[in-house]
Amino acid sequence: MKTKKGEFIWAIGGKIENKYTVADTTVYDIEANEWYSSENNQLEPMPYPVQGAGWTFLNNKIFCFGGKTKPHSGCSDFIQIYDIKKDEWQLYNNLPKPRSKLGKFYPVVDNRYLYLFGGDDDQGPFSRVNWNWQYDLLNDKWNTNVADAPYTQSFPLPSYHNGWLYYSTGNTGNKPEQNTYEGALNQRYNPRDDIWEVMKPCPIPTTDGSGDKWQNELHIIGGWNINEAFYNPNRENFKGPVKRQHLVYNYDSDIWRFESDLPGSWHHGGTRGSKNLLWRFLGTIDQDIDIRKKNPHSNKIFKWDGKTWIEMKESSVRKMNFGTIYTQIGPDF
Repeated sequence: MKTKKGEFIWAIGGKIENKYTVADTTVYDIEANEWYSSENNQLEPMPYPVQGAGWTFLNNKIFCFGGKTKPHSGCSDFIQIYDIKKDEWQLYNNLPKPRSKLGKFYPVVDNRYLYLFGGDDDQGPFSRVNWNWQYDLLNDKWNTNVADAPYTQSFPLPSYHNGWLYYSTGNTGNKPEQNTYEGALNQRYNPRDDIWEVMKPCPIPTTDGSGDKWQNELHIIGGWNINEAFYNPNRENFKGPVKRQHLVYNYDSDIWRFESDLPGSWHHGGTRGSKNLLWRFLGTIDQDIDIRKKNPHSNKIFKWDGKTWIEMKESSVRKMNFGTIYTQIGPDF
């Protein structure tokens, strides 16, 4: 495939709620304001459609780890690799154990290592784990003997700052759809020293939002309620609806703050930062989705310059729980 340099945001895999997982490889060219997708026969689809997988990027290759093969079941041990320049997928050796409900993008450490933390195992949708595995992206080798986290956490939001990997928000505990931890988790791991610390929690308990490190802070966009007690207006800790919340975490001060409310109730989508902008795309933008529809998800993408959200060209693809990857190489159509 012919490629070019630029800025690209990928949305790969995912699901249509309560219906099926999707295999499509989809990318947005920021400069061209254009979408390309395997659903339009422009790119190669994944060998195995999965949702809730873990993702990363190195040396022009996008890595996909595990994920569910069905909308709510089928925890897998696949490792699927997409070569951007060749527009080809290939399979590596499987994970040490099946994993799902992982982070939508894991930062690479030392241009070589991925630390695959959190998620669920194959015992069920609420069998959350605190597993932390080191993966050598260059040699396809696993080290499962690094330190596990203090708390279990599925759908963690990974980011990296000053030598620490942060895993923020998501689900913890093993009760269906409820968070047993006050607020939302904010754990961090130091790969050099192999130690964990628990930082100040997100002020509202949220999962299934999306986020990225942008301008040296962590931005968390929208999300889903995981502790109903925090949404009772008669409770002292009432914070209002989650899904319009734009939360910002300052790594250096360990302080959270609220940005202005989002223009919609956004959850189960993707967020990526580019050089100058923050992007939020696909997923769901309604307060409650109607799963009776053929496809209840959004095809919209918005950019934020630090002040205003601006809608850009719609995608032909609608889905949720996909991988979110930013690259500076992409297709040249």
